[in-house]
Amino acid sequence: MAKDQNPFPADDLARDSLPGDVLSTDSVVHVLNHLLAGARDDAHAFRVYTDEVKAHRLKEVFASRAAQCQAAASQLVELVITCGGQPAGGGTALGAVHRGWAHVKAAMGAASESSVLDACARADDAAVARYREALALRLPMGIRQILQMQAHDAQRGHAQVRLLRNTLRACRQSQL
Repeated sequence: MAKDQNPFPADDLARDSLPGDVLSTDSVVHVLNHLLAGARDDAHAFRVYTDEVKAHRLKEVFASRAAQCQAAASQLVELVITCGGQPAGGGTALGAVHRGWAHVKAAMGAASESSVLDACARADDAAVARYREALALRLPMGIRQILQMQAHDAQRGHAQVRLLRNTLRACRQSQL
C-alpha cells in the first residue's frame, strides 16, 4: 500500500463517521482487520529481530515486543469475531517485503544492532500511525477503549525502542 494511501475506504468511512454516528459494523471489521494485519507483521518482525541481535537486552526487549504485538493481534481477532466478521489471514504485503529484506540483510551480515533498532523504530512509527487513524474514526466505545490501550502500548514500546536506539548512537558517538 502506498505511504499516502488511506487503508480505510474513504466513501464508506466518510459516510459512516459523520459527527455522532458510529461506524457501520462492516467498516469497524475493516478497521480491525487492518490493525490485525499490522499487529501480525510487527509480531513476526520482532521475532525475527530477536534472532538477529546478539545483545541480551535487545533480545529481551524484542521478545517482549513480539509477545505484546501477538497479544494485540489475538485481541483484535476476538473483536472481529465479536463483530460478526472474518479475521484477516496473515499480514500485509509490505510487511512480507520488510521481513524478507531483514532476512537478506542478516544473511549478508549487514544487520547491525543500529540498523535493527532503526527498522524497529520505523515499524513502531507505522503502528502508532495505524492506531491514530483508527482512533480518529467513530468507533463503538468498547472497541475504542481496547484500541486506546493497544495504542498506548504501541507508543510505550516505540519510546523504549527510540531510547535504546538513541542510547546506542550516543555510546558510539562518544567512542569517536
